Amino acid sequence: MAHALDDLQKARTGGCLLLRDNTWSDCAIDGMRGDFRRLTAQGTRGFCNVNAGRHHVVTTHDDEPIVLDLVLYPGETLVRRLDVDEREFVLDDPETEKKYLALASGGNRGAMASALVDYEKAIIAARGRASELLPDELARRVGGVFVTAAEQAALGVDQGVLMEQTYKAGLELIGHIMLFSHIQKLVGLFSMSASKHAMEGHYELAARITLLGLSILPGEPWLLDLLANLYSDGGAPVSALPFSEEALRRAHVLPEKLAQQLRASHAEISAAARGS
Repeated sequence: MAHALDDLQKARTGGCLLLRDNTWSDCAIDGMRGDFRRLTAQGTRGFCNVNAGRHHVVTTHDDEPIVLDLVLYPGETLVRRLDVDEREFVLDDPETEKKYLALASGGNRGAMASALVDYEKAIIAARGRASELLPDELARRVGGVFVTAAEQAALGVDQGVLMEQTYKAGLELIGHIMLFSHIQKLVGLFSMSASKHAMEGHYELAARITLLGLSILPGEPWLLDLLANLYSDGGAPVSALPFSEEALRRAHVLPEKLAQQLRASHAEISAAARGS
């Protein structure tokens, strides 16, 4: 019972989201906008006490929105950097990421505490209600949207139309706490649907279906690894490599057996890319 309560607490408030070079004067997370510079004692670097699950960040720069969609695992610290030239949040360089992961360790009690906005106090308080565990009914509904979209993808329906449908379904997850089991159940559904087509040699279709899953759980490492393998097996290892590298950055959030599989597939894809 104590272990289960620890897992719930980690999922409720154990995460950190660091956004380097972000424009904090005009930023919104999960629908709550503000000048977050006013909520930290020193230069703002991100959020602590963030619940596991789906999140949506919008920073306005030169009157244009720059969007970061992500799913955060329980207790995870995620680092991204705002690249205003590319107009997107990108992976930081590995050494800088490693440094910031260490600084953020401990969240509101760690070395970076005074530069982190307390998500639980600032965002949940502004929303006026506490985050709740993901309801089974909502999880089934989101899964159902994906299943329908995957079936339509196999029939040749336009990918853009389907991505819009699954993306909207993913946004419904915002505001709910997702345990590891919640995330992995959806990942299992998405990966099985894609893999059955890959086993028949339909790698492009399988990749399209995996992208539908990633629009619901953006950046999820197991799905990124699956997408990388589908591209590589389909003859495009160079295109696969960025997805494999992004997945590898988050391998530590998965059980060691799965993390080992991500590291092994990255080695294979890297070798294939060098040889192509």
